[in-house]
Amino acid sequence: MQQLTRNVYAETTFHGANLGCIVTGEGLVLIDAPPNPTNAVKWQKEVNSKGEVKYLINTEAHEDHIIGAFFFPVPVISHEKTREEIIATSTKELLDIVAAIDPAGLPLVKDFKKNVPTITFSEALTLYMGKHTFQLIYLPGHTPGQTAVLIPEEKVLFTGDNITNKMQNFLHSANPIFWLESLKKIEELEFEHLVPGHGPVCDKSVIAEQYRYIERCIETIKKAIDGGMTREEALEKVSLPERFPLPDELKYFGPIMLKQSVGRLYDALSQRSVSLW
Repeated sequence: MQQLTRNVYAETTFHGANLGCIVTGEGLVLIDAPPNPTNAVKWQKEVNSKGEVKYLINTEAHEDHIIGAFFFPVPVISHEKTREEIIATSTKELLDIVAAIDPAGLPLVKDFKKNVPTITFSEALTLYMGKHTFQLIYLPGHTPGQTAVLIPEEKVLFTGDNITNKMQNFLHSANPIFWLESLKKIEELEFEHLVPGHGPVCDKSVIAEQYRYIERCIETIKKAIDGGMTREEALEKVSLPERFPLPDELKYFGPIMLKQSVGRLYDALSQRSVSLW
């Protein structure tokens, strides 16, 4: 656990999404949870040593952000679209992922139930805890319900997977045009510490690199479409730019998600799909 400010901690070394723990005068607020039950139990012990958990915020609905919420029986806050996605995700699918990434942890989730968000918002939500303010901002891009969390008193921003640092991006659920617009809005926010969805804590300098990567992905798929490729041909022949090599933990799922990302962008940029939010 890395201490960023007096009251804000981040965990960036576990398999899956980066995590946040904010200590307030009224208890703890957590941001996302590990997909790996073994790590979720470790995280549970770490945060419990700092106080009582009051809320957990989900920045998105992908499994690497939500599975570990099972270990924190507190109200979960998310965007309304994230809640819808979590409800639509089958428990079996989540447990199959656990079996693939942490088979030794399966006994820890023998009574697994999804911790579905019970507090949602559409555009913005402000949570007051003691002397701390949590500004939840709807910034669609990586997922339909993508949410950033700004703690102005600490000058810390958690972006979820709209930004990754020194890690490959996946666009298998993305709307790339919305994503670029959301990155512009992130640039306008005031903060000193940026906790990305994956990778080391950073500052605003990473935003321009993230923006350019999404642009490169758009350019790659547009070139295929303009060249007359069908969706099936693009899936077979087109590869998105590799921003960074895939880590060992993504050697299985990574190539699948990259291929799905090609299809997703093809649909978005050719307006084939009506389900891109």
